[in-house]
Amino acid sequence: MSLRKTGYMDSEVVGCQFSVYPLRQESIDAPVQAAIKAAAEHCSVRVGNLSTLMWGDEDQVFAGLRQAYKAVQEYGSAVLIATLAAGIPGDELVSSIQADVNKETNTNEAAQPNRGASESAAAKGRE
Repeated sequence: MSLRKTGYMDSEVVGCQFSVYPLRQESIDAPVQAAIKAAAEHCSVRVGNLSTLMWGDEDQVFAGLRQAYKAVQEYGSAVLIATLAAGIPGDELVSSIQADVNKETNTNEAAQPNRGASESAAAKGRE
């Protein structure tokens, strides 16, 4: 009997979401990019707005994380924060969840009264 849930990657696939925070540096662009590039030499990487996701087998992910940390430190003091998980959701499941959220958000927005118009009408009534 398999414990693997539909839409999730095998538990052998380790996912790691990480963020680096260069400290006391004039520019953060170079150290952040260096950390991402170092991680990408060891496993798959997806860059996000606030963090980077990498995945692969355990050895690949930990090697990528180690190299990302070393790369950012070459520029000076830095903090690296990481969250690790085994058996992460696959792209198809994530896309499905996002589509559901988008539908709910659009439905909720349509059900909400137009606050801007109500506020304008109230303001005209006070005039």
